[in-house]
Amino acid sequence: MEVENLFVNANQASFADYLSTFFNLLEYPSVVLLLAVLLEIVLPLGSSWRLSALKPLFAMMARKVNRDGNSLGQKVFSSVFLPVFILVIIFAILEFLRFIIIYDSLLSILLLPLLLESKPVLKNIVAVRNAIDDGRKDEGKKILQTRMIRDCRKLSQMGMYKAMSEQMAMSMFVNWFAILVWYMLLGVEGAVLMQAVAVMNRSFSSKEKKTELFGIFIMKLEHALLIPALVSFMLFMTFSFFYARILKNVLTHMKSYHDVISSVILDTMGSYANCSLGGPRYYKNEIVRFAKLGTKNDPTAKTPFKIFNKIRFTGVLFVCACVLLKVMQILP
Repeated sequence: MEVENLFVNANQASFADYLSTFFNLLEYPSVVLLLAVLLEIVLPLGSSWRLSALKPLFAMMARKVNRDGNSLGQKVFSSVFLPVFILVIIFAILEFLRFIIIYDSLLSILLLPLLLESKPVLKNIVAVRNAIDDGRKDEGKKILQTRMIRDCRKLSQMGMYKAMSEQMAMSMFVNWFAILVWYMLLGVEGAVLMQAVAVMNRSFSSKEKKTELFGIFIMKLEHALLIPALVSFMLFMTFSFFYARILKNVLTHMKSYHDVISSVILDTMGSYANCSLGGPRYYKNEIVRFAKLGTKNDPTAKTPFKIFNKIRFTGVLFVCACVLLKVMQILP
């Protein structure tokens, strides 16, 4: 009888009732996040609409304050002042938008698809794969170079697959999964903070010679923000069928990690995809040897897409778990 009553009530409900229920659901951050993830997948949003489009502006601002003649103290001060200054401006704009759009859920739905970056990463990798398949390896290397600091000119075809896999893993983790986590922690402010710091870290990276000292602060800040995301990611990776292999490789390679965040992600995804990531890289014609992570098999053309699908599945699983916890009244 309870089931019959449920169907009867559903049939008697008006469109206004359904609309009211929908807006009531949007009061839950987990539901808003799930909707934003779906919108980011289906909406035809170009790269110019996203926060990462400000990368050239951030790089130009860094050149203005990070002059060659600056003393060590000036460089350290400006390396802290510029990110803080940029974040203050961004949050001021966010508050202005909140003043115009009084509903936080609507503001989040409008902004989150512009912060999440799964489609641009996928389009970039598809373009590289198509270039390799068509025999245009040099063009594929140029496309890869637009998103990587390492020198891609000397990469073999297998090296291109490895670079694609590594770039896919780190971009999806930093510019997609971590944003999901920080939205659940601090709302739209947390998502904006995570993406803004990530874009600044790419704009004046400490891996570049000119910003080697200047970029240390923003790199440390990004690493600190990625810790909750890494914990969440590894927690949900326990649902993987290959978790035993992942855990074994992470424990085995832990002593050789050059960077905890990126090394754990690459080791985890290499172990999942059953391929080798890491190893030697060229930076400005100088070879830098990093530890080999994952397994011993060479990456293939399918490896980047396998990693992409796994990280996206893990992110959707995280969002669905947040929705379930909210339904169970565990989350606030």
